This record gives sequence, structure tokens and C-alpha cells, in this order.
Amino acid sequence: MNERLKKLTEKFSQGRPAVGVFVLFADSSVSEIVGYSGCDFVWIDSEHGMMDRREIYHHVLAAQSAGACAFVRVPGVDYFQIKNTLDMGPDGVIFPFVNTPEIARRAVEACTYPSDGGKRGIGPLRAIRYGLDSEPEYLKTAKDEVWKIFQIESMEAVSHLEEIAKVPGFHSLFVGPADLGMSMTDVSPKDKPTLIADIQRQAARAAAVNGKFCGSCAGPTRASCLELMDRGVQWMTIAQDARIISSYLADAVRDING
Repeated sequence: MNERLKKLTEKFSQGRPAVGVFVLFADSSVSEIVGYSGCDFVWIDSEHGMMDRREIYHHVLAAQSAGACAFVRVPGVDYFQIKNTLDMGPDGVIFPFVNTPEIARRAVEACTYPSDGGKRGIGPLRAIRYGLDSEPEYLKTAKDEVWKIFQIESMEAVSHLEEIAKVPGFHSLFVGPADLGMSMTDVSPKDKPTLIADIQRQAARAAAVNGKFCGSCAGPTRASCLELMDRGVQWMTIAQDARIISSYLADAVRDING
């Protein structure tokens, strides 16, 4: 495990929240700013974000150079979609909509070399510092050099939560409250927050029992982060780049206009 991930897990063991920001803009300076601001990780979003492969690569460089873990959310679990991203040397790969243990196993296989039972193609580049590090040594340790993170963001996933948490080879669950709430088609809006909180607790327990971590989304306040920690959540997103800018400017303009 690299030093950035070690710092993250040290926070977990100290009972302190590890926080980060969703980044969707293509300009990698955003990830650098997030890192310099003191955030523990950058959530580089290639599922919804406006970036191509080169831009993802620059985001990974920027986040890590500023001291933050670079977590890349990929579009899916097919190995050909993500092997290029893995070779960029991110600290973690986030898989959306891991609804079943079968999907979870495919995600792990896509990130794992055949020597460890996976399907990842051999071609590390930045992951071995462009050849300055030993490729054979990297192949031995790669399975824990990149975290595999499963998003729990549907009621289908919740119904398979215990099975998903038992899949070997991943590192963390992450409860996505927005899509999870959307999937609660038979639940009244006023009851959704309570149910989501219960699912966060369930996910945190399932992760802990299997020696894994748990993340979710908080608001940009200490109280919100502590509330999640009380549910067993250890790491959390607190904002999104586009909303930080739009909210700040909208508030400023309203204040100026009276």
C-alpha cells in the first residue's frame, strides 16, 4: 500500500473523517486545488465527468502531486474499459452500480492480473514509474496498490449487500445516496433519509465484518461528517467542483444585488 493510502487508513484508525471532492471538470488544475486544500482524496469522475483519457491521466498526476489519493470512477466493469486507467497509477478505481456479487467479481477480475485470478492485461506504465520500478515486483503487489471500490446505489445492491461484501479482492464499499434514493420507488420522500441512513449503517457493518472500509456522501460541514462517522462511514465526499463554483457565485451575486 502506498503512502497516500496509508495516510487515509491512519485517519480511519484515529477515528477522523477522510474527505474529498467529486471532480467533473476536464481541467486537471481542479484536482490539484482539491489536493492543496487539504482533502484526502480526489474523486475523478469519468462516469459523469467531461474528460477523456488524457485528461483523466492529468487529473491523477495533479491529485497525487498535491498529496491527495486519486480515485477514478470508471463507467463500468469490463476490463477493456479500465485497463488504461489502471496503468496510469491511480490509488483507487470506483465502480458504479455494483448491484450483484457477479458484477463485483467482474470488477475485481478487471483490476487483477491472471497470476491472482484476474483478467488485467500486462502493460503498466506510470504505475511502475515508466520502467524505473521493477515490473515483476509490481505484478506481485498490484492487487493492493489500487483500491477496488464498489458503489452501493440501488435497492438491488442492498438486497445483495452481504454477498457483495464477501467477494474477495476489493477494499471498500461506498453508499451513493442520490441514486439509491432514486431507486426507492415505493418509499415516500420523507422516509428516504431514514432508510438511506440505515443502509449506510448496514454497509459499514458488512464492510467491517469482512475487513473492508466504507464511504458515502456528506455535506460540507463537520457535523455532517461526524453524523456519517456515527453510522460507521470512514471516508466521504463533501462537495462537487461545479456546485462549489455555482453555489459560491450565486450566493455572492444575491448578496451584491441585495
